[in-house]
Amino acid sequence: MRGLSIKKFLKIIFRLCIFILSYLLYLIQLILIFLNFKNFAKKIFSSAAYFCSISLGIKYNIDQNLKKNLFKKGIHISNHDNPLDIFVAQNFFKIKTITTVDQHLKNFLPFFELSLKNYGHYCFDYLNFHDRKLAYLFLDRVCKNDKNVLIYPSGSIYTSVIKRFSKSVSKLSMINKLKVIAWKFIFNDQANIEYDRNIGNYILKRICSEKLILQIAKVKVFNPNDYRSVEELHTDLCLFYLDS
Repeated sequence: MRGLSIKKFLKIIFRLCIFILSYLLYLIQLILIFLNFKNFAKKIFSSAAYFCSISLGIKYNIDQNLKKNLFKKGIHISNHDNPLDIFVAQNFFKIKTITTVDQHLKNFLPFFELSLKNYGHYCFDYLNFHDRKLAYLFLDRVCKNDKNVLIYPSGSIYTSVIKRFSKSVSKLSMINKLKVIAWKFIFNDQANIEYDRNIGNYILKRICSEKLILQIAKVKVFNPNDYRSVEELHTDLCLFYLDS
């Protein structure tokens, strides 16, 4: 096996096995949903996401002191720069969010929208104005009832949070009197693989590549009571991500 060491070959085989396990767990949770064991299905879905992240080489290098902010209720927000942020949402936050990821993965994972909805997420088409309005109403409802939600202000991995930051975050914070917990994550991809919108090709490359290390760069809590207007809070939230 010229150019491929035994150690690397075994690593690839191990990751493939973990990936297959995660896919089987995903299929099992679908069966549980159809059998109406929905709460158990949620736990299996989380396990499937965790094992899948391991198979793709993600290493969670998380500062425990910063992680303590995870237990604070409020509107959690984060930069959205990597297609693997789905694992940040599912393995790290484990709270409701709005997402368009089903449009990318529905051909790879059967009934993926059903799985996301069972977990409590809201799937929508960001190009559709009516869908965007319903997504906002969903977030407002979760803020009122659960007091805990995850929002990606940029809305897409193709638009940096520095270039586009939705005012919905500050509006929901001021209206519902909820603190905003802002997170900045860094993916240190030692293989430097770019997502070309071909999910199968991306997964294969990641399984065969070096680790991708996830770290928390910084986190800060913003209290809406400290601001006189939506615009003031919005400005400070934007500055948090502009300040490297």
